[in-house]
Amino acid sequence: MREANNLNRDHTKGRSTRSIVCVLALMVLACVSISRGANDTPRPDFMGPIAESSSTTMPEEIHDGYWHGEFVRVNNEVAKAKDCRVVFFGDSITLGWTHLAAKGKPVWDARFGKYNPINMGNSGDITPVMLYRVNRGNLDFPKGQAPRVAVLLCGTNNYTVTQSDAGKVKWALGIDTPPEQVADGVRAVAQAFRKKLPGTRVILIGILPVKQRAKWAKCQQTNRILAGYAYPKDEVVFLDLQDRFADADGQQKPGLFTDGTHLTTEGYTVMADALVPVIDRLIGAGPIEGQ
Repeated sequence: MREANNLNRDHTKGRSTRSIVCVLALMVLACVSISRGANDTPRPDFMGPIAESSSTTMPEEIHDGYWHGEFVRVNNEVAKAKDCRVVFFGDSITLGWTHLAAKGKPVWDARFGKYNPINMGNSGDITPVMLYRVNRGNLDFPKGQAPRVAVLLCGTNNYTVTQSDAGKVKWALGIDTPPEQVADGVRAVAQAFRKKLPGTRVILIGILPVKQRAKWAKCQQTNRILAGYAYPKDEVVFLDLQDRFADADGQQKPGLFTDGTHLTTEGYTVMADALVPVIDRLIGAGPIEGQ
């Protein structure tokens, strides 16, 4: 009888122990779930479908004479490209590396010269015209001469430019443009690079700080949207440089801008400091698998 009682006690003790272990396991799982929280929410695919809007629809023709001239300039440079490993594509900030006031030229030569780069900037450019450029010749590199890396800086002018060709062409853009549409315009440009140059890795720079507060708020929203995407690893890299160019209050850091938008030589140095390690890493990664 005592043996039976002992067996019953042992069995009861075993069940209690198992119950405690199960409870502890459930508690651990609950803690893990709580710690993961919203991080489990899948991010949208950066290379996914893009809605049609004024920021994503390219024109049938470029009417602006200046824009067309820069379009032709880039086409000519691309057509004769040889051993170009990096290209820079964007608006006046990009163009300012080597053209216009050329504030970035000393930095360009010192930091990027080894890549034999091409400056594909175009002052005042907007994403619909950028889409025209990349689909109508700006990416038509000779066979075997496509760049290893493309650095893109797009979007800020979508909140500013509403007309071109001396006012004869109107654009449904401006400060009221939804940030989601501007982000889609930026995505469309980056996707065009990846589709037309499948062996080229892309560095996508977030919109830089501007002095105009209302516009900067819109640009920040655009950057947050872009930061929220899932990017194809080392095929498209999003680089948000806000902390390098703005203080804790979101104001442009002194000495980095010539005005409310454009960069000083020091500003271009800050950008180069951020870009060179990423460019070198992506070039060092070798060809993209399957290319």
